[in-house]
Amino acid sequence: MLGDPVSTIPSPKAERGSNPFEIVLGVFFLILVLPAISIALGELSQVADSLEYGGTAGDIRNSLIYSLTSIMTLFVLGLYYLGAIKTKIRKQAAGGTLIALALFNFLCRLGDFQRELQQNREGGWDGPILEFLSWSSTHERIELVFLGAIIGLLIIKK
Repeated sequence: MLGDPVSTIPSPKAERGSNPFEIVLGVFFLILVLPAISIALGELSQVADSLEYGGTAGDIRNSLIYSLTSIMTLFVLGLYYLGAIKTKIRKQAAGGTLIALALFNFLCRLGDFQRELQQNREGGWDGPILEFLSWSSTHERIELVFLGAIIGLLIIKK
């Protein structure tokens, strides 16, 4: 016998966003964009105030990049799970944007780490760089950058 013809026909893939759980997840990510923007504006306000006390325009740039990376990651994930990012071109654009922001974020973080390390050394700390990287305040920021890049890669890959 040739077998059951119905079972040999591949079933079409369910489109992204058709699953109720994915819709809830997408809406959740998009809702999280609002408090992220609020926190980013508060942080930006504090950084702008620090210009009077020795802050630099680079601090404002870094704050904007850090916040934009988080906000864009939430926004792209929300759209992705709602099914708004379906075509290969949109996936590449969304994922590429997240990867580019993550790389730029990483470069800015390296500059911040260099300044922090210099300040710590001026304050008397003389530990190795690996100890500095093991501090949660340091490695968690790096992990978030890599998480954004990984999400971008996964969106491109899917």
